[in-house]
Amino acid sequence: MGSSTKKKKEKKKDFQLLKLFRALPPAEIGPNVEKILMYIRGGMTHLSNDIRGDTLNILEWLLDVAGDETVSCPGGWLKTLNSFSSMLGWNPSVGSAMSNKGWTTASKATLGTKKGPEAQVRQLQVLAKFLQTGFRPEAPVPYNPMAYWDNIYRLPGTPNPFAYLNLFGTPRDEDGEMYPDRISRQRIFDTKWRAAITTGMTAAKKEGGNVGRAAAALDRALSGGLG
Repeated sequence: MGSSTKKKKEKKKDFQLLKLFRALPPAEIGPNVEKILMYIRGGMTHLSNDIRGDTLNILEWLLDVAGDETVSCPGGWLKTLNSFSSMLGWNPSVGSAMSNKGWTTASKATLGTKKGPEAQVRQLQVLAKFLQTGFRPEAPVPYNPMAYWDNIYRLPGTPNPFAYLNLFGTPRDEDGEMYPDRISRQRIFDTKWRAAITTGMTAAKKEGGNVGRAAAALDRALSGGLG
């Protein structure tokens, strides 16, 4: 009885925290996405199933308010995909293997728990939304005859406008790089993640039920983004 009451209180606190995040001005979120994602990725690989679930809710909120910044900031694309891999137990090396021996679509972190299938459905749903955001075509920029001169003489309107050059930061590896446009994200995803996610997604669809439906939604997100 006491344990159940404690869990209800924790859930209420988590809901209130998410409600607070939603009240924040979206314009203030974009410049801080890289730091926010560091904590989100830590929560995605936490041992606690409840913390992983709450973290997915926060990631979903972040995609709603600052989706473009989330997938284009340093480490925002590949490092987040790596975290999804840890949650789902989908390894890139498995996707390119000749055999599926030893493959499992169940999340390694949720094996043996009652919440395993339910948690996996949520993970697949948020992964689909993450991929949809990353593969979304950029909005066309209207023609501005003064854009050339503005780029030369006007002060930048965004913080750290030359972040992609990484002039003063620590050297980045492939996972920590920025992938600022749809084409670059498609290219690195196709090279590193497409085979693994397709293999895991296909196996998940065969499970049927809620997991199968979530995997089918992920399949549609992939087809729309890479087709």
